[in-house]
Amino acid sequence: MTAQSSEVFIYHGRTYSDAYTEPLSKYLYDNNLSKEFVGISSACWRGYTGTWEIINDKLYLTNFAGYMRIPKVKNSASTEPFGIKGVGLGYLFPNQKEVFAEWYSGEIKLGKGFVKSDYDNFETLYRKEIFLKFKDGVLIESKIVRNHISFYDRIPRYLKLIYESDSNDDLTFLDKENSLLNRKSSKPFKEKFYSLMRISLCTLIVLPVAIIQMMVISVEYIYDNILFKIAKST
Repeated sequence: MTAQSSEVFIYHGRTYSDAYTEPLSKYLYDNNLSKEFVGISSACWRGYTGTWEIINDKLYLTNFAGYMRIPKVKNSASTEPFGIKGVGLGYLFPNQKEVFAEWYSGEIKLGKGFVKSDYDNFETLYRKEIFLKFKDGVLIESKIVRNHISFYDRIPRYLKLIYESDSNDDLTFLDKENSLLNRKSSKPFKEKFYSLMRISLCTLIVLPVAIIQMMVISVEYIYDNILFKIAKST
């Protein structure tokens, strides 16, 4: 399944685009509008995206883009049985530039300090997360949680791809006495040579950037662990 595009949130002047909370869903359901919109991409099955801003501790919808089915135009070359029409904020809330989300009560999680994306579980890992709790559109509680992230998880994916071990190098078998034996595969010399050259070339290209990046990651890791232990002890 394709990861879904998120709503956009603006908090304290900063834009967050990885918050998978949909404050508009309740409003659409309560007003029988849930089926009005149709997804035009596998990355957005709900058929719309909204931009939200927290202003004076209140949640506002400031922008909206949705897609609706409309009757097919006559003599159209399209084979689809219907057409698609884009609508904006004025379709849901005529003559309004921003809408106070008085219908929304719940929690919104915003990530800060991107580390990596887990595409298998549709999650994004952050150094810290901001939790905002709303009641009837009003912010009633906010807290920051620092995540304990291992050093390995902080290593950039491109470095892992370069130096990841070949699963064919070591094969584990089970013998008749149920003891584990490690056997080396007979990899052709030519294949080993090309593999070594590839790693060497990639190392020369990325080494300057990788050294600086790993130094930054090391400092962040030490800093985050100190703050994590302080927060845990209090």
